Formats: sequence, structure tokens, C-alpha cells
Amino acid sequence: MIKMNKYYLILFLFIALGCGNSPSSENKKAVLSEKQAIENSEMNRKVVKDKIPKSRKISSKRSKNKIVNNRQSKKIKKKLNNSNKPSPGQKIKAPGFLLADLEGNIIDLSAYSGQVIMLTFWGTWCGPCRREIPDFIKLYDEFNADGLEIVGVAVQSGTPDNIKRFTDYYKINYPILTDIDGRESAKTFYDYGRVTGVGTRAVPTTFIIDREGYIVKTYRGARPGSVFYRDLKPYL
Repeated sequence: MIKMNKYYLILFLFIALGCGNSPSSENKKAVLSEKQAIENSEMNRKVVKDKIPKSRKISSKRSKNKIVNNRQSKKIKKKLNNSNKPSPGQKIKAPGFLLADLEGNIIDLSAYSGQVIMLTFWGTWCGPCRREIPDFIKLYDEFNADGLEIVGVAVQSGTPDNIKRFTDYYKINYPILTDIDGRESAKTFYDYGRVTGVGTRAVPTTFIIDREGYIVKTYRGARPGSVFYRDLKPYL
């Protein structure tokens, strides 16, 4: 009986161990697989977590660089604009130009050498420019014999024929100049705006040039005739 009990005990242990090996192996594999998946998930989460601050840092750095670049660009632009402005008391030589009159003749600045020149940049489409015309006609009538030359440079005002019809309508008695091939008036306007620092943002813009060829007065925008009368007198 004791032998039988031992036999059954050994058999039970053998079965138990035999049955346990297979599930245990599978369980181990399942546990290892699950553990590996968790570890992989943790690693992926860590990689993503590490990348997010890095991408934020890159984005933040780019934004800061953009702000710095914009500030530097504004400083450079301001410096360039200030460098174009003449110092107080500085004498500014009037830039030369080549333009065409309404008959197609080529005119340069030296044609008015030795005279006081009121050089006005204007447009046929410009309301304030039109309002100044009657005062310019009167000034020219009164002071041309004393050496005043009023020269109107028509900017973006169409063909010479269109400008001629306009000047005939307003009975303009002083010389009007315009483009030779299409851009000379704009370039001349730019040159005068650059050397004086007033820019070329608007017409009318007028410059008084003395007999020695220096710009002595600058006006951006329309002015009443009395202002030009007062400012011209010392140079005539």
C-alpha cells in the first residue's frame, strides 16, 4: 500500500510538472512579450517627450532670430535714411538731370545756370498740384525778369500731348519737363528726394535752387503763394 502511495505520488508530481511546463513556458513568453511591449512603449513615450521640448526650443529660437533680424533690419533702414539727411547748415548741390520739354527738346539743369530755380515735381492728376498753378503763374510773371525760373517736372502724367492739353487749359506760362523714354522724371524726383532727405512720397514737392546751384529750400506738399514769395525774395 505504501508502495502504491509512493507510485501515485510520483505519478502526480510527474503529471503536475509535465502539465506545468507547457503553460509556464507560454506564460513566460507572454510575460516577456508584454514586458517588452511596455518597455518599447515607455521608450517611444520618452523619445516623443524628449523631441517635444526640442522642437519647441527650435521654434522659439527661430522666433527670437526673426525678431532680432527684424530689429536689425529696422535699425539699418533707419541708419540709411538718416545718412541721407543733410546736416544742419550743410550746402546741397542740386543733382543734374536730362529731361524733355513738351516739344521734345532735351533739357538739362545747366540750361538754367545763373538763375534762381523753383523746381516743382507735380502731376496732372494731383489736386494740390493744380491748386498751386495760379500762384506759380503769378510768381513767374512778377519775378522772371529778376532771374526766377520756375520749372515743373510732370511725374506719371501721360504723354507729352496729354500734358500739353493740360498746360494749355490752365494757361501755364513756365517750362514743363517730362520723360524722354519713360522713367527720367521719376529718377530725377528720386535723386532730389535722396540728397535732401525728404524722400519721394508725395507731390507736389518743390525745391528752390540758388544762383550757385545749391538747394536752399525744400517743400513737401502744397504751399500758399505767399510762402514762396517770402522765401524767394532773398535770392532774387
